[in-house]
Amino acid sequence: MRQKKTLIILILVFAGLLALYAGLRMYQKKQSAQKSSSDKLIIKDMSDLTSISYNNGQDLSFVKRNGTWFYEKNSEFPVEQSYLTSMASQFQKIEAVRKLKNGDSLEDYGLEHPAYTIRVKDKKGTQTTYYIGSASGDNYYLTLDDKSTVYTVSADLLSGLSYSLNDMMQTDTFPTLSSGNLKKVVVTSGSKVKTYTSKSKNDMDSIAGGLGVFTFGDCQNYSVKDKDLAKYGLDSESRVTVDITYKDTETKKSKSLTLYIGSKDKGGENYYVKLKDSKIVYLSDADIVKNILNP
Repeated sequence: MRQKKTLIILILVFAGLLALYAGLRMYQKKQSAQKSSSDKLIIKDMSDLTSISYNNGQDLSFVKRNGTWFYEKNSEFPVEQSYLTSMASQFQKIEAVRKLKNGDSLEDYGLEHPAYTIRVKDKKGTQTTYYIGSASGDNYYLTLDDKSTVYTVSADLLSGLSYSLNDMMQTDTFPTLSSGNLKKVVVTSGSKVKTYTSKSKNDMDSIAGGLGVFTFGDCQNYSVKDKDLAKYGLDSESRVTVDITYKDTETKKSKSLTLYIGSKDKGGENYYVKLKDSKIVYLSDADIVKNILNP
């Protein structure tokens, strides 16, 4: 009986020690996290940004309205939101690698004539101007507003600044097509209609050769107006319409799209093309398009 009591006491003591150890570990982790947080050198901590402007060879300015980023000079430009979302996150809260004390002149850090000048504004109306100078190893020199203090920051901060406006354009995608997932293709040119179905394997194989390698080339107009379609041969009287029904390779569901093919460009090496529900006009390789028009 005494041995049983002793065992129970030992078990309780062991359980208490485990609880104490777990509590101590949690406390140490919390203290470590707090110390790590306090060790960070935050240069600026703003609320959600609503405006970003800078020059990287181009004067670029973007504004955020109702949760969407727009190119300020032309709100119809199709901005790929991920670029601006990432950039806003970077400049909303900037962490320095180190703060320079008793530093040299701004010129010595490339800040007299900075490589980048970035102006931002947040939803509270707070405005800040960042200046980025020359490299310092894997980092860059940065100052802000009155240029009274110089910091070094990670080169990652510059990652989004090198993209051109065209790089940040949200373009259309064309699905992966082959004779294996094409169900039906109808090509209409004026009064002529040619239909290809999966039931006729030879016919489908022939047009799949063109559709399977079709891609959108350079953008020629990112917001074409109906009145301007004729200059690309994409008006309703001139264009060739390609109605495509296919099985999506990922979802396995049946989908459809309509591709418009217009006239050739001046060099004759490309055709003007666009999707029915898109405002963007592209070029596409003439040899590939010919394999769709005359497979």
